[in-house]
Amino acid sequence: MGKLFKYGVFTKSRVEAFSDGVFAIIVTLLILEIKVPHIEHADSAGQLLRSIMLLMPKFVSWVISFLTLCIVWMNHHRLFEMFKGINIGLFWMNVNMLLWVCFVPFPTALLGDYPHNPLAVAFYGLVMAVTGTAFVAARLYGLKHRSLLKENISLKRYRKGILFAFLFGPVSYTIAAAMAWVHTYISLALYFLIAIYFVFSFPAKEENL
Repeated sequence: MGKLFKYGVFTKSRVEAFSDGVFAIIVTLLILEIKVPHIEHADSAGQLLRSIMLLMPKFVSWVISFLTLCIVWMNHHRLFEMFKGINIGLFWMNVNMLLWVCFVPFPTALLGDYPHNPLAVAFYGLVMAVTGTAFVAARLYGLKHRSLLKENISLKRYRKGILFAFLFGPVSYTIAAAMAWVHTYISLALYFLIAIYFVFSFPAKEENL
């Protein structure tokens, strides 16, 4: 388990390239859930505008997921920059992360279709929480198998990064999901704010990610 795979299918660069491809495909697939509305009178601007306005929840869920997946990709990139190699265990940890990333379009579509349904809104947050948990698990695996980490990595900063990822991943999304049973708009606002927080805090926190 601890042996580094430097040749063949388990080279770190090949795993990173595969992961980048998965992220690119999933981010692209998100927009496919938004269909052009069909209206009875094709020349009616008012009817078309009303149809577009009905799609606003889908646009909101798409923006939130797009930003979130871009953030996950940045964190994934930073995490793998800390590794000098990869073993079979880390490979499957990465597969677990990608599994949940690939699932994101489903809760995104569910959220867009049922923005007033607390179960649909909470389900989105729970999926994001599990995705964050998979990311934290990969970081913990690196801490347990320190031979995978580059020699210049500060373990203090690495541990701090694990705590940061846990608090602003699984914990934040679980709280946001629970708020759906108070009001779904609270959860939607929290999902968006979590994404915005990472967008603007990432440059200052990147050494810990």
